[in-house]
Amino acid sequence: MSHQSEGEGSAPTPEELRARIEHTREELGRTVEELAAKTDVKAQAKEKVAEVKERAAEAKDQAKVKAVEVTEQAKEKAAVLKEHAAEVKEQAVVRAALVGDQLREKAAEIEAKAPKTVRDGTEHAAAAARDHRGAVLVAAAVGVAALLLLRGNRRRR
Repeated sequence: MSHQSEGEGSAPTPEELRARIEHTREELGRTVEELAAKTDVKAQAKEKVAEVKERAAEAKDQAKVKAVEVTEQAKEKAAVLKEHAAEVKEQAVVRAALVGDQLREKAAEIEAKAPKTVRDGTEHAAAAARDHRGAVLVAAAVGVAALLLLRGNRRRR
C-alpha cells in the first residue's frame, strides 16, 4: 500500500494511515459479510422458501378471484337457461293444448261422418284396448322395435 498524500508528496501522517486502515477494514468487513451471505445455504433456502410461499399465496388469491368470476358467470347463464326453459315449457303446454283440441275436433268430425257399424267397432276396439292396456303397449313396442330393426338392416346394405 504505497499511497501518497494528496497534498505534498510526503509520507502519509499517522492520522491518514489510521483513516485508510479504518476504510480498508470497513470494505473488508462488507466483503466478508457478502461472502458469508453467499455461502450461507440455510439462509438462502429460507429466502427461497419465503419467495415460493409468496408466489403461491399470490397464485391462490388469483385462483380465488377467477373461481368467483366463473361461479358468477355460471349462475348468470343458469338463470338465463332457467328462464328460457320456463318459456319453452309454457309454449309446449300451450301447443299441446291446441293440438289436443284439434285432435278432439277431428275425432268428433270423423265420428259424426262414420257409419254406425264403424262407430260401434271403434268403441268396441277402444274398450278392448283399455281393458288390455299392457298387451297393447307390448304389441306396440314390438312393432316399433321390428320397424327399427328393418330400417337398420336397410341402412347397412
